[in-house]
Amino acid sequence: MYDLDREKRTPIFYVVAIFVLSFGSLWLASYGLNLKFNWTNSNADQNILNNNATVIDSIASFKDIISETSNSIHQSVSKPTIPSPSTTILIGGDVMLDRKIRLLGQEKGYDSLLSSVAPLFKSADISVVNLEGPITSYPSKTLLANGVLTKDMSFTFAPGSTKALSKAGITAVSLANNHGDNFGEKGVVETKQWLKQSNLEWFGSPWNASSTELIIQKNGMSIAFIGYHAFQPGITRILYDIKRLSSEGNFVIVMPHWGNEYATTSTEAMGDQAKEMIGAGAKAIIGSHPHVIMNNEVIAGVPVYYSIGNLLFDQYFSTDVTKGEIISLKLVYGPDGPSIDSVGAYNTRLDKIYGVVLE
Repeated sequence: MYDLDREKRTPIFYVVAIFVLSFGSLWLASYGLNLKFNWTNSNADQNILNNNATVIDSIASFKDIISETSNSIHQSVSKPTIPSPSTTILIGGDVMLDRKIRLLGQEKGYDSLLSSVAPLFKSADISVVNLEGPITSYPSKTLLANGVLTKDMSFTFAPGSTKALSKAGITAVSLANNHGDNFGEKGVVETKQWLKQSNLEWFGSPWNASSTELIIQKNGMSIAFIGYHAFQPGITRILYDIKRLSSEGNFVIVMPHWGNEYATTSTEAMGDQAKEMIGAGAKAIIGSHPHVIMNNEVIAGVPVYYSIGNLLFDQYFSTDVTKGEIISLKLVYGPDGPSIDSVGAYNTRLDKIYGVVLE
């Protein structure tokens, strides 16, 4: 039986088959090209990704560095490690380098006479003493060339002797005392010359001359030293200098040479002058001249040591004259400038062989 429908379907079948085969070939070809393109691109992309990964890693590391640095900066700001500045000042008593001390210095060397206190003085930022006499090239009147000691009370110190003060760590000396002018004005001028050669500073005047202060800048602090010789006119000038220097922002230390020799108690007059100095702006008062240690007190928050005795002298006739003190002042810098953080005292003793001994 002839199937008419089959004959009708046959051409359509072939057409469809040809269409499918043609389309499939084109699709396969296109897919293959696409696969190749994608594979090529995927390799290129992989290289880019690999490169980008390196960059990203570097950026990540940089971010870590920035983060760590930021943390470090934050910590240093929030937790400061820089301590407040401080300055230590040591002040010793009377130093006399003539008479028996000159004899000892010639025999043993002047350096040896201060060897006991030298480490202490060197440990401070500033060390100061009262120089009880001039430094001149004039012959001594108390120790003759033949070695005989006299009773003359006019002192002069050998120029070479003052180098021992500098080697011992002493920064400056006061010239405001009753022996500073033993060889007149020429002696004072020569004294300053020898001090300069020994790298020593000075302040004060035997005649209370105005503007003879010494200002030392240390650790951001301005510290002014003023000498006062109570047995000469000029207290008004000294008070004016104290007020002037204090108003300029200096921490003012006054070293008066006053009081009765060998008396262990201060006088009412000394107390009155101390109050005047404090009223003018003095922040510490450290006295000398009595050759013994006197009482001390605090007036309006200011330490007052009326006399700290001998540091290096040839007096041995009583226990009191052989004892001395080295006063220690520790200053700190605050919102209102330098102020005293602590006050202390070291004990010293005169010795006929060794000069001075730190106890």
